[in-house]
Amino acid sequence: MLFPERMLRVEVAIPETWLYHELEAIGESGLLHVDRGDVRTLFYELHSRAEKLLTTTEGFLRFLEIEPLRPNPVQLGEDLPETLSQIESEIAQIAPEINRIANGFKRVEKEETTLASAASFTEALQSDIDIGSITRELSFIGFKAVILPAEHIETLIIALKRYDPLIVYAKLSEGSAAAALFYDSEDEVHMQTAVSKLEGSEVARDYFLPEKREEVAAVRNTFETAWHAAKKEYGETLLHAYARLKRLVGIFGIQSALQKVGNDYLLKGWVPKREAGRFEAALQHAKVEFSPAGDDAPVLLKTPAILRSFETLIKGYSYPAYNEINPTVPFALAFLVMFGAMFGDVGHGLVLMAAGALVGKRWPNYKDLGNIYILAGAGSVLFGFFYGSFFGFHNLVPHLFFSPVEHVELSIYTGIAIGIFFITLSFLLNIYSLVRRREFSSLLLGEGGILWLLIYWLAIGIAVKALIFELSVTVELSILGGMVLFLFILLLVRKGAVVETLLDTVIQIFEHAVNTVSFARLGAFALAHGALFLALFSVADILAHADMTSPGYWFIIILGNCFIIVLEGVVVTIQTLRLEYYEFFKRFFKGGGTPYNPYRLERNR
Repeated sequence: MLFPERMLRVEVAIPETWLYHELEAIGESGLLHVDRGDVRTLFYELHSRAEKLLTTTEGFLRFLEIEPLRPNPVQLGEDLPETLSQIESEIAQIAPEINRIANGFKRVEKEETTLASAASFTEALQSDIDIGSITRELSFIGFKAVILPAEHIETLIIALKRYDPLIVYAKLSEGSAAAALFYDSEDEVHMQTAVSKLEGSEVARDYFLPEKREEVAAVRNTFETAWHAAKKEYGETLLHAYARLKRLVGIFGIQSALQKVGNDYLLKGWVPKREAGRFEAALQHAKVEFSPAGDDAPVLLKTPAILRSFETLIKGYSYPAYNEINPTVPFALAFLVMFGAMFGDVGHGLVLMAAGALVGKRWPNYKDLGNIYILAGAGSVLFGFFYGSFFGFHNLVPHLFFSPVEHVELSIYTGIAIGIFFITLSFLLNIYSLVRRREFSSLLLGEGGILWLLIYWLAIGIAVKALIFELSVTVELSILGGMVLFLFILLLVRKGAVVETLLDTVIQIFEHAVNTVSFARLGAFALAHGALFLALFSVADILAHADMTSPGYWFIIILGNCFIIVLEGVVVTIQTLRLEYYEFFKRFFKGGGTPYNPYRLERNR
């Protein structure tokens, strides 16, 4: 749980005659994270063909409105290039008919768009002229139905004035107008030139006639019949091709990771140590060699299911490196404590939990966010009992600790104490991680090492003795100065640069102090949370004349609580993440790892 899953480096030597069989078996095991460090061009042509054909097949399925569900297990045979060629032949036989239907629908849709423009044109000018009758009965004169930008109407009239046409126009939509032009047929060229220059589009005469609408409807019906027939005839073939192509793309897709060594192909990667036996058993004709994984191994986190949603926030910062502590559990613990301390209210916590449950159920893509707010709400409920607060009221739930607004200093000290706990925890996590990795030089002198932890706790003790108990700390300061000098000398011997060592030492001391004081914001935001309640109740008392039985009083209380939940919820979340990333993470978490992402195919057997 505290560290990622142990990995083994694996090299698989596959005989050329069993290449596809073993690649398929590796994919079905779903265990090998393939090392793609060195890009090669083996099987590139096959992979490219399979990907293009898969794209075509998916397009046909979308056109026929066939849902390509999770592929059923399929057998590909021993000769995968031949299987690919067979699928290409199958799709080549289907493609002309589907493309004919698709192109037919495009033409019909274009015709229907023009019919819609004609209908809009007719509706706009219906009160002035009957376009349909004019089109049918006055075919001997020049006529144009034009749609153009509204600001060009006056320009059109001026441009054509010398040809004396009859122009009837009306507003068609915001920014466009419909214009009917009647003119001498001999002026056709001039009319066409003027319309083109003024960005006008012409609607042909026959689109105003009922016969055209009937013709287009008949064509659509013909293609719809053909579409249904194609769906029935080709659906199963396309689904079967899709399932095989998904598998082929997966198999050909690891081509960049294969090396040709004699008559064998070499595939490298990593598998979880506990799955090594199952991986080896999945291969019948390949030779498998395991070795210890290095720091470049992929990372498979072992986070408890209830806290797994916090991995999303970890990945937003950086993914843990192999051999590094899994920060999710301490991150989640710190998040719940710090969020609850700043947002402590039983009622508000319950609202957050309900909102998180609703988000997770209603919007599955945001399920992680919903789970985080369910747990954050639980933290708020816990601290709400500590503070004795329920939607700002302090007489409805048990009072287990103190009210922040009534104990200002205690609130600030409590925030700093929480900070000291988590900073100390970050030291201990780093020390444990260094011991596990046997990095003993960093264990003693590193940024989060033992000497810095001792100096930090001695400084905390001095601060408590001087500021809270108001006692003399002369001896302790001498000891602290001696420890810092001793650490400085050790670092100087290690680095050999006086100025750099001095700066590093001063910066570390300053950062430890600033990091600790930063946690005072836990108490400050708890105070702000309580102060907002005081302001809310004061406003409600004034507006409702201190009448708690008034509907207006409770309306103000409910509205104010909603405002506090939204405003403080956002602000406290941001502050919690800031404390996590910049004060807590810096001593034990570096990141830069690669998530474990095994090569996986659907199992056939």
